[in-house]
Amino acid sequence: APAEEWISRSDEDIIGATMSELAKLFPDEISADQSKAKIIKYHVVKTPRSVYKTVPNCEPCRPLQRSPIEGFYLAGDYTKQKYLASMEGAVLSGKLCAQAIVQD
Repeated sequence: APAEEWISRSDEDIIGATMSELAKLFPDEISADQSKAKIIKYHVVKTPRSVYKTVPNCEPCRPLQRSPIEGFYLAGDYTKQKYLASMEGAVLSGKLCAQAIVQD
């Protein structure tokens, strides 16, 4: 992320790169040449502004899980935690939020 370099690429290029990456991650199930798992149908959706992009001085804008309002807590990938906007960040944020609630 961000996916700027992929927006102008063809669907076939994107699928090929995806299959190559999946073949590295799951070599017993997937091969880049599709001799194992096969893609039967696909549709590539390109959303150029949907990916979080790090830019200078934005980290201070991310709120903590414990808000300044008593009893009001925040969880989500946008809150302050060590990962960028991602599923991992959302999960960690939820854990941090729950810890704040228990502490309070």
